[in-house]
Amino acid sequence: MKLRTVAVGAGAVLAGGQVMAQRAKKVSNQRRPFARYWERSNLDVIAKIVRNRQAGLPDPLIYVALGDSAAQGLGATDLMDGYVPRLAASLKDMTGRDVALINLSVSGAVIPSVLTHQVMSLRGIQADADIAPDIVSCDIGGNDVGYRLQPELMAEYVQALTAALPAGTFIADVPSFGPGPHGRRAREISTIIRSYADRDSHHMIDLENFTSSLPLAAYLFRYHSTDLFHPNTHAYQHWAQLWVDKIGPVIGAPTVDVADVAPYQPWA
Repeated sequence: MKLRTVAVGAGAVLAGGQVMAQRAKKVSNQRRPFARYWERSNLDVIAKIVRNRQAGLPDPLIYVALGDSAAQGLGATDLMDGYVPRLAASLKDMTGRDVALINLSVSGAVIPSVLTHQVMSLRGIQADADIAPDIVSCDIGGNDVGYRLQPELMAEYVQALTAALPAGTFIADVPSFGPGPHGRRAREISTIIRSYADRDSHHMIDLENFTSSLPLAAYLFRYHSTDLFHPNTHAYQHWAQLWVDKIGPVIGAPTVDVADVAPYQPWA
């Protein structure tokens, strides 16, 4: 009888593990198609800006997103449910202007890779096509939590990043990782980001405070995708609202309720 009970328990654990693996794979499978979409979209947007200028047409509002898989939208039900396209759609409603979205984020990015790859790509676009962003957002640091770098080295990376970002970037700190060592590490990185963002006159998006204020069970199961790591559609709506509420007063535009904004329609 005991053996049978143990066998049933082991089977349940195995089945549960398989379900979790399948759910995690569902999010992981978004990585490649989302990345390919944004790469093609970026090329189309840049080409259209150039064509419009040649035709004497004014530029749209140019929004550039930097960051990791959250900026790519992984975990959302649909790519357009990520916080970046939701913010782009909201900016159109807030300003009454067309919004050209250039999403340079990369899944798996850490702070040094944003500095060396994404910021350099943005500078290349500015140099080659004379395209300067009106709005820049950046979310980064979540993947750095697991690397366990010494605080001094992490501070060096963050200091270099905030110094390199365009003036007035809207940069987020790290969302809560809950209790335990990873949670403490996330809070340490958030503190460093806030310190240097303030020094370099960027605008902080307080993801850490928002996510840590949620009841742990609700945060884990209502605000995360099936892999229990990436935000879900519900969470991304709240993320976008944090950016909207910060950007509106800075650019002198009325804020909007992100939940009421129609999905982003690609400009190009």
